[in-house]
Amino acid sequence: MIRTVLVFLLLVFGGFFVGLYVAYDEFDPCRALAVEKARRAALPTGVAEVWTTITTERRDRLSCSRSLIASWRARIAD
Repeated sequence: MIRTVLVFLLLVFGGFFVGLYVAYDEFDPCRALAVEKARRAALPTGVAEVWTTITTERRDRLSCSRSLIASWRARIAD
C-alpha cells in the first residue's frame, strides 16, 4: 500500500518536472514562471522575460510552483 502511494507520488512529481521541461525548457519552477509570465505579458518577449526573471528570482521554489499552477488554472479558465 505505502509502496503504491510512493510510486504514485514519484510519478506525479516526475510528470510535473517533465512537463516543465517540455513546456518551458526549464526544470526550475521560478524560471518556468518567468517564462510563463513573459509569454502572457503585453511587452516584447525578450524584455518581458528579463523583467519577470528579476521579479521571480527572489522567491522560493514552492511559492513559484504555486504561482505557476495558479497561472495554468487562470489560462484554463479563460
